[in-house]
Order: sequence, then structure tokens, then C-alpha cells
Amino acid sequence: MSDTHQHAVSTLRDVDAGFHRLLEAVAADEAAGSVSDSDPIATLRRARSQIDAALFAHQHRTADNTLPESGSCVLQWDPGSTPPRRLVLDPDSDGTSWTQREFEWNGSGWRVCRRTSVSDVAISAAVAPHYPSPVDPLTVDALVTRIRGSWMNPDPDVLVFTATATTERGVVAAVADELRYRELDSTRWFRVTTNELQHHLQQQGQPALQSLSETPLTRQHFTQSPLSQ
Repeated sequence: MSDTHQHAVSTLRDVDAGFHRLLEAVAADEAAGSVSDSDPIATLRRARSQIDAALFAHQHRTADNTLPESGSCVLQWDPGSTPPRRLVLDPDSDGTSWTQREFEWNGSGWRVCRRTSVSDVAISAAVAPHYPSPVDPLTVDALVTRIRGSWMNPDPDVLVFTATATTERGVVAAVADELRYRELDSTRWFRVTTNELQHHLQQQGQPALQSLSETPLTRQHFTQSPLSQ
């Protein structure tokens, strides 16, 4: 426990003891039928000022621990129509500069897009965490593993790519261990590989794992021969 924290706790204990003494005095005065010379309102105001000071000290201590001295700052987001992004700020050993790195998810790991040195970094963040800690998205291999073998289920799992300004939403199904890709406005499906899906991820972002019933497509859209469509 830091000295600041100990002082705050000590102050709160003094306030608590003061309240007890005040309540005991009021009870004694009421029992004796007399009125105390001390002003209870003034006593409460003094106690409130002590509480405010103690709480301010505690909040200041907590805010100081929002960003560890030797920790990295990580911001991660998913743009939707492009691959997930990650921004990392690492404090340098000199204590005055930071290394800023920008990453892009490529379906199997994070690819460094940019690295630069910055200074005069200022960070504002909530004391209590309101957002989850950054985690790596599922790799393309892991996503494919999730949909393989599900085609015989009543509602098989599929991968859904977000539509872009030039490309319609695309759906990937695993039929008889074969990956088949079809866009909503397409007249046929195409056989694809995991490498092709990784390339597609760069164009349309991380695919979502959904059930086939959540899309406008049906089993028939993936089982008809592409030559007959």
C-alpha cells in the first residue's frame, strides 16, 4: 500500500470515528434533555471536506496506475470491410519517446504496416476498464476447421465476407471437404483454397462465422454443378 493510499485510509478512519463521536454526543444530549454547544451541521461539513480530500487522493492514485510505467498501449479494431487493425505504442528505454507500430491481420498473424518513433504521447482512458482486452482474431485455418464437417448438420456453419463498394457479400461453405465460395449476386459457386481465402480477407476483411440460415443462400446454391448453373 502506497503512502498516499495509507493517508487516505487513515483520513477515512478519522472521519468514521468522528461520526461515531458525534452520534454518541447527540444521543447523550437527547437522553439528558439538553442541547450540545457544538454545531452538528458544522461537524458534518468538516467531515464531508475530509471525505472529499480522501476520495480525491484515492482517485489520483488510481489514475496514476491507469498506464503502467513500462507497459504498452494497444488499440485494436475491426473496420469490417478491411482486415482487423492494431495500433501498439511501446515506451522506449529513454523514457521520453515511444515506438508506434501499426499492424494488419492477414488471416494467420499480424503484419507490420508501419513503424515510427513518436514523442510527447498523452493518453486519456477510463479508470475502470469498459472494453475487452485485445485478442487475436481466428485464423483462416481455424475458421475453416470450424465449418468443415458441418455440412451434414441441419443448419451448417459457413463463413460470410462483408460486402464492399465493388463486391457483394460472399459465403464460403465446406461441402464434402471442398471449400465453395459464392457471392449473393453470383450465378455459380467457385472452388477455393485457404490461401485464396487469406487473399480474399485482405480485400473484404475478416469473415464472420454464421449458420447458413442467416444468409439468403441455401444448400442448393452450393450443391448444383457449377457447369449447370
